[in-house]
Amino acid sequence: MTVRKLATQLDVSHSVVVRWERGGRVPSTESVSAMCAVLDLPSHQRDRLLELTREAASEPVNSVSVGATGEGDQLTALLEFERTSTAITDVSPLLMPGLLQTGDYARAIMGTGVPNVDERVALRLGRSDVITRRKAPAAYTAFILDSVLHQAVGDEEVMAEQLLHLTEMSQRGNVEVRVIPRHLGWTPAHAGPFMLLEFERASPVVHLEHHRSSAFLRDEGDVSAFVDARDDIDRLAMSAEESRELITETIERLEAT
Repeated sequence: MTVRKLATQLDVSHSVVVRWERGGRVPSTESVSAMCAVLDLPSHQRDRLLELTREAASEPVNSVSVGATGEGDQLTALLEFERTSTAITDVSPLLMPGLLQTGDYARAIMGTGVPNVDERVALRLGRSDVITRRKAPAAYTAFILDSVLHQAVGDEEVMAEQLLHLTEMSQRGNVEVRVIPRHLGWTPAHAGPFMLLEFERASPVVHLEHHRSSAFLRDEGDVSAFVDARDDIDRLAMSAEESRELITETIERLEAT
């Protein structure tokens, strides 16, 4: 692959990649992760390169990105993490988890006036391949508050289709959808959404997202706190079977109105 072709696929200028090659500029961990995705490197090589990058740049283990450029780098890195993960836990207290959204639901979230909305929706739907692919799909657990089932996004038809999709996906052997009932009061899920990604031969990573900013947490202590939060939520949430029954009841009530 030529430098110019790599620069095009990373959506950066040719001169930036040249400076990286010559050592005149140290790329961010997000940029290196994006390069690993473009070059389709295995996870152990990616982890080693990211370690070298952090050492070279004296960066903190955790990384935060804000704005359109950072958002693009983080998304590319997230896609790579999702692709290589063996287990994903998605705690989503406000909306349907991204990997389980239908096209119309995702489009309703993005709203009107968003540039390239069709491409963005297609990208979001394409991400679900990590849990639907035939070969070694990731084990996926989604935790949602029961209020998410009633949060109007789009019209009733959009919500009915989304809830039905949720039940269909939950019947896959590698997918669990777990509802956190409101009578429990405050739980760690109420502190905000997060995604915990686990790998066969690498340490887990936590992804946080808010509006046009996002972060990857790799620090062992920080990640450990989210693992504990996941375990607490796992103990509190309804079972997969109970959750499926509740979602089905919600669909029936919605269709009856």
